[in-house]
Amino acid sequence: MGRIAFIFGLILLVLSGCGLKDIGHAIDGTLVNLSRRGLTEIPEEVFFNKDVKVLKLYGNKLDSIPEQIGELVNLEKLFIGRNDIKTLPKSIGKLKNLKILSAQYNEIEELPESIGDLESLEQLVLNQNQLKELPSSIGNLKELVVLQVKFNALESIPKEIGDCEKLQFIHLSRNNLTELPKEIENLRKLRELYVANAGVLLALPESLCGLRYFEVLEIDMTTVVPTCLYVQQTTRLQIIQK
Repeated sequence: MGRIAFIFGLILLVLSGCGLKDIGHAIDGTLVNLSRRGLTEIPEEVFFNKDVKVLKLYGNKLDSIPEQIGELVNLEKLFIGRNDIKTLPKSIGKLKNLKILSAQYNEIEELPESIGDLESLEQLVLNQNQLKELPSSIGNLKELVVLQVKFNALESIPKEIGDCEKLQFIHLSRNNLTELPKEIENLRKLRELYVANAGVLLALPESLCGLRYFEVLEIDMTTVVPTCLYVQQTTRLQIIQK
């Protein structure tokens, strides 16, 4: 009955003239795509069905995400990019099955500590926001493979980043960093690191030289690179200057 109520509710929204058209893609109850609908809030009907696995809200006019998001306990992918969102709710940490969180092109200034409770998270995409720091709880994301925080205002990266043991791709370009934590040496599976224009005189730790899978390093002219990395450039490492 929950699934029927969910579908019926969405149909009612269409008939009521709220602008939600062509929602046939949500008929199986596991995918809800409400991107580019001009929404200022998430319709209540979205939270009726706990079987939803993919929720797409890209390109709307949302300025917040309600605490109800934590009720979608089976959610695996959440796309809320290109909105006007300033904060994420604490309840987002209840999404234990979430694998992808994409919230780029918003106005997010800080992340809740509960972000570290996303124990299944593999991709965290936060490009083009207003973040000045990342919470230390990010170190709890043991399944994290991709971290994208380009075009923010980050002044530092927490040392706990070194606890993200599966992290392979880190995008830090266009921030205000001066250095990276030494603990980055613990990222044994790191393959690609992007720090072009990540901060004036950004110094890279020599500990990067010990990462056996390190393949791509993107820097700019002001980046201070350990000599040992230039030596590795002739074998497995590609250093790209922007």
